[in-house]
Amino acid sequence: MAGEPEQTVSLEQRSIVRQWAPAASMTLLGLLSYVDRSVLAILSPTILSALHLSATQYGYAILVFSVCYMIANPIWGLWMDRAGLWVTTLIAVAIWSIASGSHGLMMGFVGMCAARGVLGFGEGATFPAGLKTVTETLPEEKRSFGLGIAYSGSSLGAALTPLLITPVAVRWGWRAAFGVTAGLGLLWIALWLVLRVSGWYATPSAPVSVTESSTAASSRWNRDLFAAAAVYGLGAAPLAFGLYAAPLYLTRVLHLSQVSLGHLLWLPPAGWEAGYLVFGRLADLRRRKGAGRPGGIFALLSIAGFLIMLAPMAARSHAPVAATMLLFFLQMFIAGGFVVFALSDGMSALPREHSAFLAGFAISSWALATGLLMPVLGHLFDRQRYGLTFWLVACLPPIGSLLWKMLSSPHAEAAPLR
Repeated sequence: MAGEPEQTVSLEQRSIVRQWAPAASMTLLGLLSYVDRSVLAILSPTILSALHLSATQYGYAILVFSVCYMIANPIWGLWMDRAGLWVTTLIAVAIWSIASGSHGLMMGFVGMCAARGVLGFGEGATFPAGLKTVTETLPEEKRSFGLGIAYSGSSLGAALTPLLITPVAVRWGWRAAFGVTAGLGLLWIALWLVLRVSGWYATPSAPVSVTESSTAASSRWNRDLFAAAAVYGLGAAPLAFGLYAAPLYLTRVLHLSQVSLGHLLWLPPAGWEAGYLVFGRLADLRRRKGAGRPGGIFALLSIAGFLIMLAPMAARSHAPVAATMLLFFLQMFIAGGFVVFALSDGMSALPREHSAFLAGFAISSWALATGLLMPVLGHLFDRQRYGLTFWLVACLPPIGSLLWKMLSSPHAEAAPLR
């Protein structure tokens, strides 16, 4: 009998691990995705110089990625809702791993655009898979934090990429770096096959709560879907600057070398990672207290986003690198809050069976915003009008928050969860 308490604790621990393991597996998926997509940005100063391309052309290559990514997200989401998570994710990772490796063969602008387009289409499955996993395996009161865990792999991947890839590029050249990313994709596919054979990936669905059942009959297409897409797409648009434009800014304005970038570019994604986890926990706490919809949160985040306007002053300060990196960290921290609260609000307003489509549609709006933003930023960078880029980036989240306010339905506030 003395061993029964220990056995009970062991069973409880196993239950907790099993409950959170699916979200953790999506962390690994997001990590792989952002390692693959971040290599070009991290090495952009070197690659643009080697291929004799301008920042504007680089911006158009990001546009091609974003358009394909935008189209693919709802397609993968619909397929996951109908065909299931496992096979859909397997096919997507195979596509984007091949595309990632093909970057090592590009010889100019056309090759860069083609490789980015296929990569964008394949990676469109990443976030629908994460949200679908969370909604099917976690109870409602834990889903925002679970979403933060599942999506944190993307920010973690963006943070680790400069540390992993820069030494490879310095030692063996930038083309070899894309061979590493393709190899990582093959390793992930091998792990996914092992999980399939073991049956581990098949997790029981979380019970449907009373609040969820009230929305079960609602349509996939409604005002709240478009509200979530608007505030996600424009509220998180500053992520595009941190992911794609920051390396060019640091080399052109602060005159940092490619090696120095490898030591610093993990900091902005670390802010993104912190934003997912901090705001995920906050969203769950608000949900338990019945705090209602996050309009006030969106307003506060929009105001805080104007801190990025201090970047030109930071570049002229006594510690320009430290001050600039702090602002980039805070910018991506705030953007993580927009992502979590946009999807958390969308999950509460839409039926669970459409969760992958919700993620795909919302992230498509971000891809559209990114695709339109990056060529403009590239054009401004080529003309050294960096201050205007920060004005543009800071003004997008308030517009997204205003659109959310206009589009969201006035449905009753949720009661506190017991």
